[in-house]
Amino acid sequence: SLLFVITLVAADLARADEPPAFRRGLWQFDRTVGGQALQTQSCSSPSEDMERQNALLEKGGCKSSPGKRSGDVYTFTVECMVATPGSGTVNVRSTSVMTAESDGAYNVDITTTGAGTSTQERLVARRIGDCTK
Repeated sequence: SLLFVITLVAADLARADEPPAFRRGLWQFDRTVGGQALQTQSCSSPSEDMERQNALLEKGGCKSSPGKRSGDVYTFTVECMVATPGSGTVNVRSTSVMTAESDGAYNVDITTTGAGTSTQERLVARRIGDCTK
């Protein structure tokens, strides 16, 4: 589904001229997709998560263009063929623009197009503390 692609697309940031390594800890992720907001918290290392999800994108047959960097802003595009119920496959293209504020804060604006639709997503990620474990 398109949401699956949107979720994974931020993963390819690790290739876009290597953003700073984000610190492990308790992170809060505020996502807005199509006007709907979702907040989650998890004990994680965003940099490691991005690397892991990169491997999933490659295994899924997605192709990414070389990332571009301008200061603290990283831009990249990923194209994937996604299976859709009843209509075979559709080409989905996603462009992400990430602003790395520090090793404990970043945001990503993602535009995904495919199957005649376009989706906008904004992800704001903040490290809010240490893990309790």
